[in-house]
Amino acid sequence: MSKYIGQFFDMRSKLNKLGNGAENRLLQEDAKATNLTSLKVPGISLRLKGLIIFMLFVLYGGLLASFILHQKTVLLNRFTELQELSGTTTELRLFDANIFHIFETVFISSDPNLHTSKDISNIRTQLLAISRQYANLETNLPKVAASLAKLNTYLDKLANNPTKSNLANLRTGFITEEASLSHLADNLQKHQTELENSYRQHSNSVAVIALLIGSSGIIIFGMIITVFFTRLTNDLLLLKSHAEKIIIGDREDMIPITRRDEVGVLMSAINRLSQDLDIREKQLEIEHHKYFHREKVAAIGELAAGIAHEIGNPISAIAGVAQAMREIQASKSCPFQDSICRPDLILAQTSRLATIAREIADFAAPLPAEYQLLDLNELIKNTCRFVRYDRRFRNINLDMKLDHQIPAIRAIGDRLIQVVMNLLFNSVDALENIKDRLATINIITSSRDNAVSMTVADNGCGMNEETLHQAFEAFFTTKRPSKGTGLGLALCYSIIKDHGGKIELESTPSSGTLARVILPLNLSNYHEKLSES
Repeated sequence: MSKYIGQFFDMRSKLNKLGNGAENRLLQEDAKATNLTSLKVPGISLRLKGLIIFMLFVLYGGLLASFILHQKTVLLNRFTELQELSGTTTELRLFDANIFHIFETVFISSDPNLHTSKDISNIRTQLLAISRQYANLETNLPKVAASLAKLNTYLDKLANNPTKSNLANLRTGFITEEASLSHLADNLQKHQTELENSYRQHSNSVAVIALLIGSSGIIIFGMIITVFFTRLTNDLLLLKSHAEKIIIGDREDMIPITRRDEVGVLMSAINRLSQDLDIREKQLEIEHHKYFHREKVAAIGELAAGIAHEIGNPISAIAGVAQAMREIQASKSCPFQDSICRPDLILAQTSRLATIAREIADFAAPLPAEYQLLDLNELIKNTCRFVRYDRRFRNINLDMKLDHQIPAIRAIGDRLIQVVMNLLFNSVDALENIKDRLATINIITSSRDNAVSMTVADNGCGMNEETLHQAFEAFFTTKRPSKGTGLGLALCYSIIKDHGGKIELESTPSSGTLARVILPLNLSNYHEKLSES
């Protein structure tokens, strides 16, 4: 891409070097182009977009890590709870087994009817040892402490009143509490199994969710990055294609600005560059036509001077012979006194030939290519006399209403002749197909505040609004390719602008067109403002 942009600016530098007469205006356009190209990114830059994507990726990774850590904590708590429950269940089983062992020792292995105070004290000692051994179990399971308390109560009753009834109550209490503890152990075992299943399910769910979230994030970010770089690649390829078109001269289509980042700025800059190159080429073409007109007129002047010199001697000889014939005729010594001898007619035609040759030579004489005081009326009359010899003006009523009180203006005569000729040729082309009225071109000059006005009006075919709006655009024309290039009015606009004036068009379809040129009298003020700008 940098290669094509480099070629663009190389082309611009070459265009800037062409045409000495266009140098100042092109430098002004360079200043405007510099201001246009110092564009800022209107939206989010590529760097900021990349930073946003990176921050989103980091945020997403942080959220995923937070989720995993949270679930890890939950699972760890459940695992700890499961371990504690497993330990409690195991201790409860052992506690229940010790109670049953005491019951078995007291009531099964020995004679249940022969219990002495020593046996009761022994049972109490074993219960106390169990209570101390499983103190944590009593703390975690209040029901165990309640069972021990009940057994101690039965023992106290039996010790205070050693009857068979109290002994039976103690046996029943041992059986009841042992069954209760067994039932409690079974419930804890069932709850432990449920916790283990829940732990497995939750761990599996966390693993699946983490896998889905991670893979979804990777897919989403992959799609975002793919879309981002695909669009960026397509836009760069579009820029490359448009750059190649600009290089070969195809500058009609503009790149649609679809981005608000550095690439969008580059698109806008290339569009402006394309427009700028197109304007420069048109301006250079106009400047070339100006210089070509000067060289052409100079060549015509040399040719006209040569022709006037070459035909001047034969015309002088013919005029001398005709003058001698008229003198002989006046002396009554001419043998041909009738209508055959017409020396006056010969003298009139030789005088006409000499006048035509002199007018062409005077018109085509090279004028200084610098500003000087000019008589606008005389310049218009000389130009009209010259174009009269064009056969297209034979049936045209060329009416000049010149204000002889207008002051002289400072201008380049050769350039103003170009303007007058272009306006006259445009008018005569507009009158080409007029058959229902007398084809007329009116040329009017007048003075106004610190300016001189020249109006060229015709009653030709006129222009519609769309054509009138584009009339001053370079290379825009409604004529056939063989009739014009579309540079006439653009050239007039450029010349009048260089002279600090303005040109206006008024037109009505099927009625005619009026071109009004206004030139300032104080041209130095305009040049000072132009140099300051």
